[in-house]
Amino acid sequence: MSPSSGFPALTPARRWLLLAILVGLAASWAAAILATGREDAALRREASVAANLFEAVLGNELERYRALPLVLAGDAAVDAALRDPAARPALNARLASLAARTRAAAIYVIAANGRTIAASNAGQPLSFVGRDFTYRDYFARAMASGRGEQFALGTTTNQPGLYLSARVDAGGRPLGVVVTKIDFSEVERQWRQSATPVFVTDRAGIVIITGVEAWRFRQEASLGLAANSSHPAHVDARLPGVGEAEYVRVRVPTGMAGWTLNLLQPAGPAVAAAATAASTLTLIIASLIIAAGWWINRRRTRDARAAAARAAAQAQLEAMVADRTAKLTAEMDERRRAEAALLQLHLELEQANRLTTLGQIAAGVTHEINQPVAAIATWAHTATSHLARGQPDQAGKALATIQQLTERIGHITGELRDFARKSDGPPVRVVLADAIAGARLLVPDGKGRNRPRIDSSAVPADLAVLADRIRLEQVLVNLLRNAQEAGAQQIRVAASAAAGAVAITVADDGPGLPSAIAASLFTPFQTSKPRGLGLGLVISRDICRAMAGDLVLAPTATGTSFCITLPEAA
Repeated sequence: MSPSSGFPALTPARRWLLLAILVGLAASWAAAILATGREDAALRREASVAANLFEAVLGNELERYRALPLVLAGDAAVDAALRDPAARPALNARLASLAARTRAAAIYVIAANGRTIAASNAGQPLSFVGRDFTYRDYFARAMASGRGEQFALGTTTNQPGLYLSARVDAGGRPLGVVVTKIDFSEVERQWRQSATPVFVTDRAGIVIITGVEAWRFRQEASLGLAANSSHPAHVDARLPGVGEAEYVRVRVPTGMAGWTLNLLQPAGPAVAAAATAASTLTLIIASLIIAAGWWINRRRTRDARAAAARAAAQAQLEAMVADRTAKLTAEMDERRRAEAALLQLHLELEQANRLTTLGQIAAGVTHEINQPVAAIATWAHTATSHLARGQPDQAGKALATIQQLTERIGHITGELRDFARKSDGPPVRVVLADAIAGARLLVPDGKGRNRPRIDSSAVPADLAVLADRIRLEQVLVNLLRNAQEAGAQQIRVAASAAAGAVAITVADDGPGLPSAIAASLFTPFQTSKPRGLGLGLVISRDICRAMAGDLVLAPTATGTSFCITLPEAA
């Protein structure tokens, strides 16, 4: 003991013990940082995937309505109503029926002087008929450039929505404008059911679509999204009814110019759980180091004692070590059981949250994803078993198989997202077999109820066309789904080239088309489906013609057959 301080002298054994304690604390701190960083990276990847899926659903909702004003602008009934007031009552009824079928908030026609001459809500208390909309930006843009888009609050209904407009021309002069108003209330309802807050801001940073009602029409800067001091990629936010919490924030641009989709993924519980688990494990290791140091210290002390007392001291030390080891073993077993139960509960909660969120937007690819997911579970179990038996090479092979299955899932979801993205590029060389394979990913065949078998073996592997691959896949998917919904059991896709052109035939063995429907097959809004719009084949033919080709109904003795013609690529 030091005579001046009163503290025991720092012997070599005690210095070694102090060093072991410091090493254990440093290891605990490093493990917590590493575990938190890995969990944070996984959260950011998960949030990015969820944000892209939300954006794809919103993009599909927008694209579904964009064609309506363009098609109606070329409709003979709209032209007649703009010229003759006697034709307007019939157009009112037709617009009301079309709005009900498409779930559009409103569809109306404005004359060149700015006054509404026909609307889907004609005869209702808040009818648009007779109202002057010259002050609206979407009307002015359409009259000036042919098309317009504007998100605004309705002055008549006081309900927000996106207005899509297209100009009606005749003889080189504008007759008026057709307008479709989109209501995003159903999209917002689905977002509110998700545990992940989602909102869309416009170019000025105003919240226009949101699952959090209190944020509507507020500046993004006023939402109180403060940067988290511990994680630069995280924000702290206070949501109504939830309180302040930590989130991973992801921003994704949308198909609308200036619109940005924002997603807040809860981050606090997962990161904290990972850090706690790592710290607990490291503290156990540090405790073992301390116990070992204490045992070594006691052994050195015992060696310095007299030979007569050595046997008794040895017995006492062994008893103390055995007692301490038993206690530590019991504590470690209890902690392992508690950690396993906590981890299982955390995994179940995460799984439930994913199923709630992803089930609303990815139902169309569930079957194709479930198969590799089930295989991943089997191989993960196999890898665990190999590791338990001390077979790391076999476990590595199982993990490699899991990686291949994961890439398969990524290919399916990537194909879905690419299919949903708008494409305006010029025609390029496209291998026809690749485009058909992409379409078949979105229309699975022969693996479930009411799924016909698709045979594309008659398509040459090296045959190529001049086209836009995404738009060509859109046409193929439309024809394949039509055959599937018609009850066909087999679909045959064939192709041949002649005189610089490629003919692609899509034929099925379904019930065929009645002559009355076949005569008006490419007329807008003519359909035999109870909930169809009658625009699928019209748009598909327009896509083919835009790529210097065509789409026609081919004569056949049984079933239905369509023929796509496109320029052949060298």
